[in-house]
Amino acid sequence: MLSAYVVAKPTLEMALLLPLCGFMFAFLVWDSRKSGSRRPKLDRGEWSRTGRWMWVALRRSLKWLGFVVPRPTSGSPVWVRVAVWGVLIPSLLGLGLFLMWFAIGSIAPDLFPVTDPGQIAARQQRRDQYLRGGILTALTTAFIGAALAEEVLFRSVVLAVQRARPHNWVLLTVVSLLTVMVFALVHSDFGTGNVVNAGVNAIALTAIALYTRSLWPAIATHGVYNAIIMVGNYLMM
Repeated sequence: MLSAYVVAKPTLEMALLLPLCGFMFAFLVWDSRKSGSRRPKLDRGEWSRTGRWMWVALRRSLKWLGFVVPRPTSGSPVWVRVAVWGVLIPSLLGLGLFLMWFAIGSIAPDLFPVTDPGQIAARQQRRDQYLRGGILTALTTAFIGAALAEEVLFRSVVLAVQRARPHNWVLLTVVSLLTVMVFALVHSDFGTGNVVNAGVNAIALTAIALYTRSLWPAIATHGVYNAIIMVGNYLMM
């Protein structure tokens, strides 16, 4: 059975993700509204302005989370940056991470043995949970349930620090290492190998997010890696 790190506790991560997005959206709406005039009764024009404020707040929330066009070289056309850093490089990086761990597992299968009955049961339960609905459910989980949720929770924090303190490399390094450590530890239910796997992959995901100043390449890389694992496990059923 192929090994992969995916969402360790999907209910916990979604419980953290949804309030975070909701809080940011509500705060930015309030921040935009407080600078405008307040009327006791909203007319049609006021409703239109309120809609624009909400749209601006939503866009600001998404940008704050890192949902922007990859821009390692802002002089390149948008379609080139999307094609290269949103599709090509993440696909190659996700495939490369998979091949690296597959080779390590083939060369040294006993490097990180899983002997604890609880961890063995957790791995089997995770595999069954994501493959029960078929290949489409597995792919949806790979990109939305795992990659999107986890990258918003972990890499968006690093990108926020990069935007706020772009020249403070000490702070950026500390925050990056902390998110990598936490990301690795939340996968501890599945054994030491899974923690190491998640930690090393988190370093690669953090690096591509910081280099492109965007969350999309990390989401795509994470999704491609998980998709390869899930499709492989599905075909081996």
